[in-house]
Amino acid sequence: MAAAKQSPRVDLTVGPVHKHLIRMALPMILGLSASMSFTFVDLFYIGMLGTDELAAMGFITRMIMIIISASIGLSAGISSVIARAAGNKDQDEIKRLATNTLILTFLISISFTLIGLLTIDPLFMAMGADEAVMPFIREYVTVWYFSPLFIMLPMTGGAVMRALGDTKLQGNLMLFAAMANAVLDPIFIFGLFGFPELGFVGAAWATLITRFFSFAVIMYALYYQYHVICFEKKTLSQFSASVKRIMHVGIPATGTNMIIPIVAAIVISIIARYGTDAVAATNVATTIESLSLVLFFSLSSVVGPFIGQNLGAGNFDRIEECINKAMLFCLAWGGFMAILLALLAPFLASLFSDDPAINALTVSYLYVVPLSYGLYGLVMSVNAMFNSIGNPMPGVAISCLRVFFLQLPLVYVASQLYDLETAFMVISASNMIAGFVGYIWIRRKITALKAA
Repeated sequence: MAAAKQSPRVDLTVGPVHKHLIRMALPMILGLSASMSFTFVDLFYIGMLGTDELAAMGFITRMIMIIISASIGLSAGISSVIARAAGNKDQDEIKRLATNTLILTFLISISFTLIGLLTIDPLFMAMGADEAVMPFIREYVTVWYFSPLFIMLPMTGGAVMRALGDTKLQGNLMLFAAMANAVLDPIFIFGLFGFPELGFVGAAWATLITRFFSFAVIMYALYYQYHVICFEKKTLSQFSASVKRIMHVGIPATGTNMIIPIVAAIVISIIARYGTDAVAATNVATTIESLSLVLFFSLSSVVGPFIGQNLGAGNFDRIEECINKAMLFCLAWGGFMAILLALLAPFLASLFSDDPAINALTVSYLYVVPLSYGLYGLVMSVNAMFNSIGNPMPGVAISCLRVFFLQLPLVYVASQLYDLETAFMVISASNMIAGFVGYIWIRRKITALKAA
């Protein structure tokens, strides 16, 4: 009888900690930078169409982030359990968990598509979209809502690869997809090279096509290269058990990640009282912000698999070293980005709009909120660390503290009594407080596990 094919994996339980983190993070930095440029590139071209289109994209982006956040939550669940299985060198368990997670992801993504298409008007009108922007929103999301399958499955598939210590393919694929999107955007939006001029909805078509390509490549690699997809009866019969293990981390992690865009959608509805210019400016600023935070996203995507494998092997000293190095990096990079964005704020704002009111508000955001980026980056890594040890609830609590108990009520008060710039200060303070709390909490948790 032929031996079962083994998944290629990197042993993260031996060797220098910093080298593993750097090796895994570098492809993710390139890939995530490129992936986040989807929205950046879309906004660059959409900004040429007009303020209403730019504002419409502000509402759409919040909805997109809710779906992406659900994908990140599922990815956290699968990465946590597979990394620990990899630490124990259990190939059968890796295969069962990966296959059943991908089936679950398929079902969830189809649900997002169906529910999204049925709730376009009530959802976006509840977010504060007015009649000027609703036609653009309807046009765009009617196409985009067919994308969740091609977004969620590659993200959860990529989490399987990261849990096995490999980030290269996923990073390269995200880079290629972003380059393809940057090429297709102007072609579809403005009708270049004989293609029909689709306008605003052209950006949605460009995204759908490039996401489909990523989906096809990831599925091929998981089946033929990583050997983790198996539709045998004994694997599928463990669907419920696998889902239960994954969702023990996945449900809280999904909640943690969905809290952020849901609150962002509520915040954008509060900001909408200042007018369309305020919505457009906030969307531009947060798009620039997402690219500025890419190193933090990359770090959080690799500390989980690293800690998961070392927890499975009982290497607590390596876990503590990882936490300390992550903290130092977040503070150093956050300080650098705060200075850089303050210097470049006027130039960056002008890339997306020539409206003085939009630019002024964008610059105000980039002067204030980046001061908190170091501690906000630490929040991301701490949440990933809690997920990796199979204890996601502290991450939920930290995120709730940041957005529900600090950011949301204080932004509302600021919007009623003060100007929009004060609301930006509140966002910054919320990030800082959550970062301090998160770091203290994860250190105490690891110390307790080590002593047990």
